[in-house]
Amino acid sequence: MEMSSGPGILVQKINHATGRLQWKMMPEDYDYSQELARAAFADMLHDSERNRLYREGLKAAIKKVRERGDKVRVLDIGTGTGLLSMMAAVEGADSIVACEEFRPMAECASRVIEENGFKDRIKLVRKRSTELTVGPGCDLEERANILVTEVFDTELIGEGAIGTYNHANRELLTEDRLVVPGVARMYAQAVSSSTASCWSRLHDINLENGDKLTVDDVHTIDNLVLHDLQLSELDETMFTPLSPPVQVFNFDLACRQRPIPTNDQSVTAFEALNDGVCTAVFMWWDCFTDPDNTILLSCAPRWSHHNPKNMPWRDHWMQAVYYPRDEIEVKRGQRMHLTAKHDEYSLSFDVTEGSNSCDHVTDSPVFLPMSRTRLGEVNDGHRTDKFVQTVRQLTDTAGMSRLVCLGDQSVLSLLLAKLNVERITVVQENNKMTEILKNLAEKNCLSTRLEFVQSVEEVVESVDLVVGDPFYSVSVLPWHNLLFWYHVQQLRDQNIITDETGILPGSMSIWMVPVHYRDLWKIRADLGTIEGFSMRHFDDIIDKASENCDSNVEPHPLWEYPCTALGPPVQVAEFDLNKKIPTVKLAFDGEVNINQHKQALNGLALWCEWTLTPGVTVSSGPTSEIQLGSCICWTMNRKQGVHLFKGPHPPTRTVNFSAIFDPAEGDLEFQFTRQSE
Repeated sequence: MEMSSGPGILVQKINHATGRLQWKMMPEDYDYSQELARAAFADMLHDSERNRLYREGLKAAIKKVRERGDKVRVLDIGTGTGLLSMMAAVEGADSIVACEEFRPMAECASRVIEENGFKDRIKLVRKRSTELTVGPGCDLEERANILVTEVFDTELIGEGAIGTYNHANRELLTEDRLVVPGVARMYAQAVSSSTASCWSRLHDINLENGDKLTVDDVHTIDNLVLHDLQLSELDETMFTPLSPPVQVFNFDLACRQRPIPTNDQSVTAFEALNDGVCTAVFMWWDCFTDPDNTILLSCAPRWSHHNPKNMPWRDHWMQAVYYPRDEIEVKRGQRMHLTAKHDEYSLSFDVTEGSNSCDHVTDSPVFLPMSRTRLGEVNDGHRTDKFVQTVRQLTDTAGMSRLVCLGDQSVLSLLLAKLNVERITVVQENNKMTEILKNLAEKNCLSTRLEFVQSVEEVVESVDLVVGDPFYSVSVLPWHNLLFWYHVQQLRDQNIITDETGILPGSMSIWMVPVHYRDLWKIRADLGTIEGFSMRHFDDIIDKASENCDSNVEPHPLWEYPCTALGPPVQVAEFDLNKKIPTVKLAFDGEVNINQHKQALNGLALWCEWTLTPGVTVSSGPTSEIQLGSCICWTMNRKQGVHLFKGPHPPTRTVNFSAIFDPAEGDLEFQFTRQSE
C-alpha cells in the first residue's frame, strides 16, 4: 500500500521494534526503484550461457525463415531490457515487436533500445501479450512467424507460461511459426533424505536425557508453497537417489498438435536404485532453443547435468523440492511409480508402489503455518536440547518454576513443560499455531502446565524466567529477532518481571567475516555490455534503485551461495538482553583484517549468536570453526546478512565498519569502507 504526500511517498514498512507495519516517507521515485530492485533482472542477464544459447537459437530460427523465402517477423514477449529483440535485429529480422507490461522495465527497455541504435528497428508496446492486437494499424501489422520469449521460472510454468504460449500461438503467430525455445522438458527424481524430511513434516523430538515430544499425526506444509533451492550445493551425502532422473513432461511450446494442457498427469514406473524412505522429489527442466532441437539449455543439478564441469550459475532458474504425501519405505529393485501433475501454474509429485497415486490414503494432514526452513530448525533436536538443558539447570538449581515462552512458530514450550516447572505461559500470535500446540500438548499430557495467550499484553502473572526461541516471522535480517528484547522490555514495563528474573537468551551478538563470494556478487554487479549490447542505462537505474530502497545488507541462505573466508570473524555489536532497551541510538565501530589475498574481497557475511549461558550459544551463522582460505559451512535453516561490494575489487588491507542501532526502529544501519593496501 502506498500514498503520495508532499515531496515523497508514504509506504508501509515493518518496524522491527514492534513487529508491526508503519508508514514511512521515502523518495518520490521509491516505488519505481523498489520494483526494479526487487525484480532481480540482473542475475538473469549475467547468465552468459542463457544469453548465448538464446541468441544461437534465434539466429537458427531466423535463418530457417529466410531459407523458405519469407520475411522475418519477430514477436518478443516480456522483453525486459530489450536484449532478445536487439539480438533479433542484429541477426536480420525484418520487423520486431517487443511487448512489456511491467512499467518500470518497459521504460528501461525503451532507453536501452534507443541507446543501442535500434529505436527505428524495434516497436515497443507497453502491454501484456494477451492484450496485443493484430492487423493494419494495430500492435502487430500481421502475425509474427517467430516468437522469442523467456517467461519461465524455477517451476517452468509458475509465471503463467502455459497461458502465454497458448494465447500467442493461437492469436499472434502464423501456422508455420517457429518458437524460441520450442521444446521444454521436465525431470523428476525420487530421493531419500533426512534433511528434506525435516523440511517436510514435524518429527518426534528426542532429547539427550531421553525426553521426547511425540507428534503422531502428519504435520506438514502445503505443497503449493514452492521450495526452490540451489540443489547443486546440497551435499550428495545428504540424499540417496531412489530413482534415476526421469522425464515427466514434454512441452511443445509451439503448440504444433494442440495447446499445452492446463491440467496434465504422467505416471512413470521405475525400479528403486537403493534402499531408503522416499522423503522428497527433486525437479528441474531444460529446453531446446533452436528449431532442430540441438541447442540445449539445462537447469539440471550438477549430478545430472550434461556438462557438469562447465555449469553456469543461475539464481533466476534453480531447482525445486516437492514432498510426497506419505514417506514410504522402498527396497532396492522394488517397482515404484512416480506421479507428476500440473495445472496452469503449479506442480505436484507423489511416489507410490501402485500406479495410482490415490492407492495410499493418509489421514488429512495438519498444515503448519511456517516456512520449510523454520520447520527444519524446529526439527533440530540438538539446537532445542541446548535450550532444554539450560532451562533444566535453572529450574533444578535456582527454583525457577514459572516461565513465559516467547517467539513465533516454536514447540520449545512443550518440551520445557516436561521439566520441573509449575506453569508456562506461551505467547503465540498465530491462532493456527496455537491450535496445533494445544493439540500436541494434550497428546503429550502437558496441557495442565501450559496456558496460551496471543500477545505479551495478555501476560498478567509474574514469572521467574523468560525463555525465547529467537525467531519471528516478520524478521528479515538475523538481528531483527531482537524483537524478543522488546517483548522482554514490555514484560518489564507491565511489572511481570523484575531485575531478578532470568532472561534466556541473555545476550545477542552480531558477527561479521570478510569473504569472496563465488557467484552471489553477480546479483548486484554492473552488466556493462552483453552480447555486444550496452546495458549502461540498466546499470544506472539499478544503482539508483539500490540507493533508494535496498539496505546495504540483505538476507541470503549462504549454504546455497558458497563463499571463502578472507579474514577472521569479528564481533560487530553485542546487546545485553537483561538490560533495558536504550532510549538513544547506540554506535558500534571497528575493523576486520584481510589476511588472504588469493581471491578478491567482494563481500561480507553477517550473522547472530544468541548466548544462553557462557559457552552455550545458538547461531544463525557458521556450523563449524571458520578456516582462513576455506569455504564456510553455514546453517541451512537460517538466512544470513550479506553486504556486496561494487567492483572493481582492489587489494584490500582492512574493512572499517560502523553500525548504528536505532531503538525506535529495532534495526541497525551499517557502513563499510575498504582500506586499500
